[in-house]
Amino acid sequence: MKHTSDPPLISAVITTYNRPELLKRALLSLSTQTLDPSEYEIIVIDDGSDSATQSIAAELGKLLPFTYVFQANSGLASAKNHGLFYARAPIVLFLDDDDLSDPDLLEQHLIAHKHYPDPNIAILGFTRLPTTSAADPLMAFVTGKGGHLFSFDSVPERQLLGYDRFWGGRTSCKRKYLLSHGIFNPIFKFGFEDIELGYRLSQHGLHVVFWKQAANTMIRRLSLNRYLRRCYLQGQSGFQFLSMYPEDEGLVDKIAFSGFDAEWDLIKASHDDILLSANRLDAMIRVLPQQGESIFDRAHCYHLLHYAYYRAFRAETIRGYAEARFDAVDSASL
Repeated sequence: MKHTSDPPLISAVITTYNRPELLKRALLSLSTQTLDPSEYEIIVIDDGSDSATQSIAAELGKLLPFTYVFQANSGLASAKNHGLFYARAPIVLFLDDDDLSDPDLLEQHLIAHKHYPDPNIAILGFTRLPTTSAADPLMAFVTGKGGHLFSFDSVPERQLLGYDRFWGGRTSCKRKYLLSHGIFNPIFKFGFEDIELGYRLSQHGLHVVFWKQAANTMIRRLSLNRYLRRCYLQGQSGFQFLSMYPEDEGLVDKIAFSGFDAEWDLIKASHDDILLSANRLDAMIRVLPQQGESIFDRAHCYHLLHYAYYRAFRAETIRGYAEARFDAVDSASL
């Protein structure tokens, strides 16, 4: 795509991999922004998807302007960097392909950056669930009480927050600040690419501000097995993160990985049973009648389910961590 006009005010970067229908909805939601079309640009980085995604991009390219860039599958960090390099605006917003943008999402990010013009201030937007997902036991837990995916319940608004709130898929930054002080490390294929960058940027004064008016909606509902796979990958990436900064003894507590080495030895033999119990409770809660049980019975069932979720998530995260550690030791001994 040729650019003959002045640079836009904000660049929306969407990274995607083999989710063409979700990408289509995400792009269409960006086509109705309150900003003038000249004030923003949309950049899609396709991280090696099959032809279905390319077909969707070609189809939508006839309806709305955006830049589509294909790269060989290299992982999330690499795709985000690719989008950063293509961006022309001074503000870059990183988005997920499973989120629908509110009509004023981009405008609100710009307003927030005007309130916080310092180059080291990033803006964290708000993500909600649609009603159907909010009623789902797993999605409600990981975005609410559990907070394993994300949770905004305890995030204070309009205060300077630390790098641990530098959450991918809903954060905007000053482009020049990123290019000057650090970009995503492509060693991270999935998970911790955002927190690791935030950690490095914190050495250059990074702060994050939560701006709730900049909102979108996550439309993808995760199954338990899909979420467990996510936990495993997070465990592997977490090990990589810790390996990069061995001098920071407090980092393991900051990312809640403390005690993983000893805990894996304790749960290794029962790991499969832990996951099985979570799957069975998850299946059971979904077939309980909505009427008929006492309040105590339902509350008790959900209490057990949440405990099973927590154990399964931790067990699978620890397994990813332990296997990454084993691979690292094995490689070092060659």
